[in-house]
Amino acid sequence: MNIIFFGSSEFSIPVLKALSAKYSIVHVVTTPDKKKGRGQKISGTIVKEFALTHHLNVSEPEKLSSPDFVAQLKKLKPDFIIIASYGKLVPSSIFTLPKIAALNVHPSLLPRHRGASPIQRTILEGDQKTGVSIAEITKDLDAGDLFAQIETSVDINENSSDLSQRLSEMASKLLLKLIDDLKNGSFKKIPQDSSKSTYAKKIEKDEGKINWNNSNLIIHNQVRAYYPRPGAFTFFKDRRLKIIKTELLEVQTRKINPGFVMSIDPEGITVQTQSNALKLKKVQLEGRNEIGAYEFALGQRIQKEDHFG
Repeated sequence: MNIIFFGSSEFSIPVLKALSAKYSIVHVVTTPDKKKGRGQKISGTIVKEFALTHHLNVSEPEKLSSPDFVAQLKKLKPDFIIIASYGKLVPSSIFTLPKIAALNVHPSLLPRHRGASPIQRTILEGDQKTGVSIAEITKDLDAGDLFAQIETSVDINENSSDLSQRLSEMASKLLLKLIDDLKNGSFKKIPQDSSKSTYAKKIEKDEGKINWNNSNLIIHNQVRAYYPRPGAFTFFKDRRLKIIKTELLEVQTRKINPGFVMSIDPEGITVQTQSNALKLKKVQLEGRNEIGAYEFALGQRIQKEDHFG
């Protein structure tokens, strides 16, 4: 059973790991190397690192539709092409190559949250449930018929990193079962209802900026959705401050202006929002490491009614 795998992110890894343990991964395709970190060093994706470590053939083409690249993949005679968080549209010259199926592993309950950032948008919009969908690859983004789908609840304190890891593990199990079903011919496809589709647009860096005039729930969801990247942030004394972890406080206390510090205790910094309060649990000042909010308050000598933003 020959499989060509496309992936680029952390979500891709558990899926690729599960596939490579059971089947022959004849080629891995990921996005090109790029500059990362403060030093702007050129480095490959986490998928490239995994492939090289496990002695899998890997390439990072700039242009997927290149005739030479398509011919290279065609020679591999794939039974399946599987995409799990690759980041680019795959052309029909490639997704029509496999003998059995071309599958898109997508971390949402399609047709909801088609697009580049389904996990972040799930959290930002306060969805109480999400899941994994495995759909046929077509020319339209995340719009192919559904082969399989599994649902799960979303915890109110779960961030994007945690949810991505959990959905990826679920996807791995679902995908292995589906491949067996497809090999045996015991499957059915269900068309998506495009009238119910929503689009999860790409996350822009400045979306993480916190507006303290929003409710505590909206801000809490921002912090969860944008961790670890691009990060939810505010400003303290003109310095950029990432908010890493927060806790919702449902009890309304003495009303002061949004963004102002209400209290400080060993559990963190309580900040007023438009409705109710939010406790900052963990933060990161620009150029520094993540620390507990209480430790940050002591180090910066934060006082009651100091303000953020």
